[in-house]
Amino acid sequence: MRKGILIVWLALIAVPAFADEEPVQEGKKLAEWIKQLDDKDPMMRSEAARVIGVMGPKAKKAVPNLTTALKDKDVQVRNMACYALSCMGSASKEALPQLEDLMLHDKEMKVRRVASNAIGSMGAAGKPALPSLRKTLKDEDAWMRHFAAVALGSIGESAKDAVPDLVAAFQDNEYVVQKAALEAVGDIGPAAKGAVPALVAFWKDPNEYDGTRKAAGKSLKKIDPETAKKEGVP
Repeated sequence: MRKGILIVWLALIAVPAFADEEPVQEGKKLAEWIKQLDDKDPMMRSEAARVIGVMGPKAKKAVPNLTTALKDKDVQVRNMACYALSCMGSASKEALPQLEDLMLHDKEMKVRRVASNAIGSMGAAGKPALPSLRKTLKDEDAWMRHFAAVALGSIGESAKDAVPDLVAAFQDNEYVVQKAALEAVGDIGPAAKGAVPALVAFWKDPNEYDGTRKAAGKSLKKIDPETAKKEGVP
């Protein structure tokens, strides 16, 4: 009996030690990679952000440091910091204001694109960025419009106020934007019922691309299954 009690006790005291273990990547602990984010060499800072991103949500301790790195003078460091935060999902939500600022104002388009992707990776936690994403749906860059639509879909039902903007994006002159907007309203779900007439029109139009027609039909099934069935969506 005493031996059994001892084994249980040892198991219990071992749990906190295991839980406190710091993640290791490429032979270095997270704390070491975080320290490297302050290195004088921008290549070293960029590499640190990349590796922390590979660690994913278990490296959420680095979010404040990555948030600081979003202001780095070096474009590749900002880019990799955005990438790292995008790998953490909702764990990076405290970086949202800075990511919004980059998405809207950074001078480098690749940074703006990765920042918008990072916002989308947060899912519902990205809701505060709704106004910025709606604005970005009208950006001059097609891929920015694409990522904005994807991010709005990732937010889900909470992005219902953006449905009119997404419906307008159905008529975008770029396929990648159209398809992303068509899919996004489906991800918003029944709350996007205002998109149903436009989805039906897309589904029934034989002149539309097969990919966008299928995206319209799939979203129609998510939002209004009865109408989808009536319109012959398989």
